[in-house]
Amino acid sequence: MRKTAIISSILILFLSACQTDKDLKGTWIGDYSLSFNSENLDMPFAIQNLMTFENNKVYAQGSFRNFGTNQIRESKRMLFSEKIIFNDQHHEDNPSEAYEIVKVNSDSLVVKTPINEHLHIYRKLSEKLKNNQKVELIGKTFSWQNEIFQDTIYFVTDSTFTRKSIKDPRFKTSRWERINHKGFDILFLDGDVPYLIENKKEKTIELRTFHKTELKLTMTELE
Repeated sequence: MRKTAIISSILILFLSACQTDKDLKGTWIGDYSLSFNSENLDMPFAIQNLMTFENNKVYAQGSFRNFGTNQIRESKRMLFSEKIIFNDQHHEDNPSEAYEIVKVNSDSLVVKTPINEHLHIYRKLSEKLKNNQKVELIGKTFSWQNEIFQDTIYFVTDSTFTRKSIKDPRFKTSRWERINHKGFDILFLDGDVPYLIENKKEKTIELRTFHKTELKLTMTELE
């Protein structure tokens, strides 16, 4: 009887792990992180990073300020393990990076960093959002518009851009980057959440973010 109970427990754990793996499978885009100070106040920060779970491995890619865009980082995730470790030997050129899975459902993933207890929230990307259109940005000016904000943005070079809304001369230019992660066309703007380039129709580029709720926006090229 005891042997049967042990076998049943192992089977339940196995099925639970399989379900978790099923939920995790696919690509997740960074949303925001929360750090808790001594007064227990939430301080949200944008996460410029993506993670893809496939074949019992995790592949991650971020912006220049989030572990660099020049490579895809790989981590092995073992069955029954809730830890994701990319690198545990810290040095200046390759900082340590490890997470513990706190919660996962069909569209939201929460992980935490064991060292400082920061929570990181990711959103699931649908495979339908992959884009292989040729979208040019460098040297172009766009009218930037969503439901709550409007601006003009100019991509000066392959790494710098300006916003009409920024008047402070100390911040005249900011950094931008663009990556293709597992078929997803991603735009990083300094200090902002990642943007998914979804589609292009004539002179208008359609993008979206996944900050708590999906927010669609457009960039329309100006002459």
